[in-house]
Amino acid sequence: MRHMTRAMRVWLFAFLAAVLATPGCRDQSTTSKSNSVPATIKVGHAGHDHQLALYVAALEGERFRQRGCPYLREVKQFEIYDLVEGEKVLARLQFIKMGGGSNIPAALSRGEIDIGFGGVTSAAKFADEGQPFKIICPLQTDGDMLVMHKDSPVTDWASFVAAARSGPRPLRIGYKAPMAVAKAVFEGGLLAEGVSFGPSLDEGQTGVIMVNFGSEKGPIPLLDSKSLDGFVMNQPGPALAVNKGVGKIICHLRDLPPAGKWIDHPCCCVMTREQTIASSPEAIKALLKTIHLGTREIRDNVELGIDCAHRWAKYPLEVEKASVPTVTYVSEPSETWIEGLKTWLPIAQSQNYFTGKYKQASGEQFVQDLCSLDLCRQAAAELRDKGLLK
Repeated sequence: MRHMTRAMRVWLFAFLAAVLATPGCRDQSTTSKSNSVPATIKVGHAGHDHQLALYVAALEGERFRQRGCPYLREVKQFEIYDLVEGEKVLARLQFIKMGGGSNIPAALSRGEIDIGFGGVTSAAKFADEGQPFKIICPLQTDGDMLVMHKDSPVTDWASFVAAARSGPRPLRIGYKAPMAVAKAVFEGGLLAEGVSFGPSLDEGQTGVIMVNFGSEKGPIPLLDSKSLDGFVMNQPGPALAVNKGVGKIICHLRDLPPAGKWIDHPCCCVMTREQTIASSPEAIKALLKTIHLGTREIRDNVELGIDCAHRWAKYPLEVEKASVPTVTYVSEPSETWIEGLKTWLPIAQSQNYFTGKYKQASGEQFVQDLCSLDLCRQAAAELRDKGLLK
């Protein structure tokens, strides 16, 4: 440029400035990068193995990718995952551990998360109170237990009922949250047996005093100190109590009376708000595809499920070996699952659990209002059409 005249240099600089200012010729790297960043969906979860399908999908994303399935691509382990279908990144998922499953709908109502993996009873409670919540997919059934101190004379449900009816004092049984599924089923069993229960009982009255221990780690030290006689809780809490040499499993809550009523009782589910379904149907359906695939993986390969539970939840491997096989993992809303929701409704109503629109609802009205299962069913059908789901 040193041989150019000053006028020529001025003209050249002006020309280059004009060219670079033209949108079609501008460097597109920043714009492309901006456009490629997917929307973030915040996913709340409880961190225990009732929600194992999500963790299998996250930890085994490469397995799904190699099969040509929708998958989760790890960005930051345990926290950030891209939701990918084909060559398209549909969303970036931010996993947020919320503690117990009953905390999930509270976070959902506050807008802290967009999708929640938590308990059906707590989802129903918030929906009853007017929150625009929908259950969009089941996760599992069963996996709730009655645990007693290892030195307790109680050995099964019959001896528990006998001790509650005629013992020298009421039995103190802990639960982790007012809306916990295990508490609801346990109290249903007590009602069937005619055993008195409540947060307190009259002087000299026999029965069961229900104690809210308030966290998933709470019952074991309370059981060890004999502040509690026992507790009802989802896995892996019962398996952990046994592993620590503090408690013993008395029975699965699915076996409580009335006979057969609690088998396959719905427990954890996927929930979201109506507006999220409306605004992100493609991403939600793809996420549910990974849940279907994760569920199938657990059912086909329980050892893989145990390994993923151990890697994610960080409980000892022996705990997950005892826990995972006691849970029934499901992701499609079968008639049995739907009937389970209807079965639970009158129990909840009899205990004044609902004060709003479900207080006098029929089973059909309850399920129709609480559940939005079309995307779940569509996700399964599309996977089957491609030979990706049995």
